[in-house]
Amino acid sequence: MLFAKERYVMKHPHVHSTTVFRTYTCLLLLTACSYALMYGPQPMFNIICQDLSVDRGHIGLLVSVFMLSLSISPLCVGLLLGRLGIRKAVYLTSTLLAVSGGLIYCSANFSQLLCVRILQGILTPILLTSAMAGIAEVFRHFDMNRALAGFVTCSLLGALLGRILGGYAAELFGWRNALAGICCFFFLCLLLARGIPQKIGGSAKVHKLRDYLLVLRQKGVAILLFVEACGIFTFAAIGNLIPLRMEELGKGHSEGLIGFMYLGYSIGLVASLAFNPLKRLFGTRGRLLIAGALLFVLSLTTLYPASPWWVFGGLWLIALGEFVVHSVAPGLINELALQCKDCNRGMVNGLFLSCYYMGGVLGSWLPGLLYARLGWLSCLASMICVQIASLCCVIFFVRTVFAPKNMR
Repeated sequence: MLFAKERYVMKHPHVHSTTVFRTYTCLLLLTACSYALMYGPQPMFNIICQDLSVDRGHIGLLVSVFMLSLSISPLCVGLLLGRLGIRKAVYLTSTLLAVSGGLIYCSANFSQLLCVRILQGILTPILLTSAMAGIAEVFRHFDMNRALAGFVTCSLLGALLGRILGGYAAELFGWRNALAGICCFFFLCLLLARGIPQKIGGSAKVHKLRDYLLVLRQKGVAILLFVEACGIFTFAAIGNLIPLRMEELGKGHSEGLIGFMYLGYSIGLVASLAFNPLKRLFGTRGRLLIAGALLFVLSLTTLYPASPWWVFGGLWLIALGEFVVHSVAPGLINELALQCKDCNRGMVNGLFLSCYYMGGVLGSWLPGLLYARLGWLSCLASMICVQIASLCCVIFFVRTVFAPKNMR
């Protein structure tokens, strides 16, 4: 009897670790599927335009609706999780996203397809917020920072694989089957979902407008929020315009090749993992921030030559510049804002995500309209102007805020 009891005690940690691993895997897979669903249609833009007779200036709305939901969700999703709980939210949103694949397959026109994407855009932020809350809960006694780093990595991988594999799948099986197939993966992920905690994952506190204005009044915060919004504006615009540019260069018939063009975005994984070595190389975060913003501006010029290979090479440099800035700015925003005792981390990061994705909403839509009306050169010039403004703000911030505070 004693021996059996000892064996049970020895076995329990193994059972617990297996449950944690299975739950963590499930949440990471759901995260990757969410970002794959968000960006998967991009390499399919040309064929969707042809099949559904869509104006090229409006096709970007298929991604814009996701970013609009992501810009609003940080301010209100916590209230929903506070009532629903993590596990129920994951099961409900994953099931509805899986079922939405059938609605995509049956969409007869662009209006119907856009309505389905709006539904998916509403559900996805709830699922992503639940996944983050679930990871934080499961790993509360472990290395939470490393666990959340896995969440960020899977978001990048999901977006990358959604574009590349989605493009090839659309070329082989059609865009309807490709997008419906991404949705089916949500059902498969739920096979591992038994261990997701039911703990209430949100906050019932509603922040008022003056609370967010207090964050913006902290010196340097508004500048960095503008820089981040400019970065995702241009980055989202390029992601949506690459298929249209490839069609202009005579390569728009191949969704697989268009999806392959996004391979350069994989440099984001390297940039985020190599943050500390890059900081040591440049000496301070301020210099690294300027270097990333400058690289972003210069690399946009590689998109001017009428060659798909210039586009392919330029995307590597553009992604590196964007992800370098994005790896530095959020930390500085938190440091500057939290110097005020009335600002809390959740409020600061909620405002950051809202400003960040609102820049993505505008970037995934307005440049497409400009491209459809005035052509590639005017559209590219507008993106370069936006990033020059961002670079000027970065230089101003480093000289007036960063250097006086001696923020290494």
